[in-house]
Amino acid sequence: MKNNRRIFYAFSVLIFFTNIIMAQMQKTDSIGNFYVIDNHLMWQKYYSLDDVNELDEHLKNNHFTSTLDILNYKTSSQSNLSYIEGNNLPQYTNEGFIAFIIIDIIQDRVRVTVRDIIFPKYIQTAYYNGVKDQRGGTLDYYILRTADHEIKRNSGTYNILDTFDNSFEAVFNLNGE
Repeated sequence: MKNNRRIFYAFSVLIFFTNIIMAQMQKTDSIGNFYVIDNHLMWQKYYSLDDVNELDEHLKNNHFTSTLDILNYKTSSQSNLSYIEGNNLPQYTNEGFIAFIIIDIIQDRVRVTVRDIIFPKYIQTAYYNGVKDQRGGTLDYYILRTADHEIKRNSGTYNILDTFDNSFEAVFNLNGE
């Protein structure tokens, strides 16, 4: 009888720790530098950092990132309205977008995160039972599947994400990496 209890307690502890480990594991879908984290699409890439002053100057001189001032500790900000150029892009991409930019400096590397990409002219507001619900207007809405928040796998999605990736790469790549 004591053996059965010990086995039961050992099994319970094993199940408990397994649940904790599984809860900490986060499902992440990705294509290139785009990742789905906490059901939101974001672009993230690391770059080597040679000179912080050069990076700060580069970011201030770029229209997309001019709201950042990393020397004065303003390392996250909403971007200015910007446009991307590419072939066979859907209509919503032609009207401009804004995004939230985060710059993290870690030793001699820079991690750039661009998230919450919004197309302001395409936000649809609806009210359901007195609750405001905004639909559309975000890259998440157009790229992620509603049911499981994974990236849609089709040529249109690949084209859009590749165009954004090239655009962000042109903004943040100082060293030609």
